[in-house]
Amino acid sequence: MFSVFGENHKLPPISSNIKESEIRKWKRTEAVRKCYDKLFKKIKSSEPETYLSKIIGIIWKDRRNAPKMQVAYAISICETILNPENNIVQISEETIKQVIIKNYVSF
Repeated sequence: MFSVFGENHKLPPISSNIKESEIRKWKRTEAVRKCYDKLFKKIKSSEPETYLSKIIGIIWKDRRNAPKMQVAYAISICETILNPENNIVQISEETIKQVIIKNYVSF
């Protein structure tokens, strides 16, 4: 996620061991909001690749053979970390389970 959004989109790094107030501050930045809004959008309008599919392609070179549950997990991680509506950057089973189910059903 940071390799796709970091340099060109100026997504600032974040640690999972910071105070909730710092997480809120990070999630309220314009860079994080823009990255969240672009997650499912095409990188170039003339090409089919989305930002999220580019992230998936970094994880699995051959996307066709990527296990669907693991892809749903990767999507859920990106969505949860960038989502400005929550204060989560540290992923646990409790915080990610429903998002994974939603994304897995989407396949």
